[in-house]
Amino acid sequence: MQTILGANGQIAEELAKELKRKYTSDIRLVSRHPRKVNDTDTLLAANLLDGAKA
Repeated sequence: MQTILGANGQIAEELAKELKRKYTSDIRLVSRHPRKVNDTDTLLAANLLDGAKA
């Protein structure tokens, strides 16, 4: 499984597409309000600036 932190940014979106295309479909996207890039993505909502909630 590959995990992308801060997954709402442009770089993370392109990384998720490229990982699925060339390496794996097992991708976890982590951000405050995550949304799928690929149909097989796993989403995890977390505020990485708040250690008590992450």
